[in-house]
Amino acid sequence: KVKDLMTTTVITVEGNKTVNEAAALMTEKDVGNLIVMDGNTPIGIVTERDFVRRVLATRKNPQTKISEVMSTPLKVIDPDAPLKEAARKMVRRKIRRLPVIKDNKLVGIITTADFAKQLSKKTLTDDFLEAIGRSNYPVPEDFEK
Repeated sequence: KVKDLMTTTVITVEGNKTVNEAAALMTEKDVGNLIVMDGNTPIGIVTERDFVRRVLATRKNPQTKISEVMSTPLKVIDPDAPLKEAARKMVRRKIRRLPVIKDNKLVGIITTADFAKQLSKKTLTDDFLEAIGRSNYPVPEDFEK
């Protein structure tokens, strides 16, 4: 399920903050995105890509409000949704991050990096097969026949 893979620490910013303040926060927290909030309600997302395309490329003033350059409406997923559903949404919508919402509250975020980390982990089956492969069990002579 999504809740098993998601990151629960999500950095947020109020929509009335400036592009400059948001970029500084992203640098300080070493993250590539911020969830834009209106009080306790998530209303959008802003990514490094948004800064390049919607701020730098259009020569927007760094004092522009983040709500003017964020991606909205927010594409979200429930923490109890299957991982397959999250992956399908991300591929279909060509997005790399999905905020996780439960009862209209932000509870996490799932990213393509979370999927990559999971795929790179060894499974119990991998460990078992590796242990068998390293064992000194005798191979029957007629095994290859």
